[in-house]
Amino acid sequence: MRDPKNASVRVEIYDQPYNLRGSDPEYIIKLAEYVDGKMRAVAEATSTVDSVRLAVLAALNIADEYHILKRQQENGPLDY
Repeated sequence: MRDPKNASVRVEIYDQPYNLRGSDPEYIIKLAEYVDGKMRAVAEATSTVDSVRLAVLAALNIADEYHILKRQQENGPLDY
């Protein structure tokens, strides 16, 4: 019997398949699409072809977005 709280979903991130588990498969797919898009954007902006380096650079971009949003929530909009 399958556990609906731990459904499996197959996604592709930067042409690599992953089987992921979670309570909301649609949300997992959305996250995977977001990460895939970030990796592709980094690949277009750099000459890096190593997927591990692209993943790290994409993760740094996502972490930057997160921290900017977190600061905005805590302190109000930032002036750039």
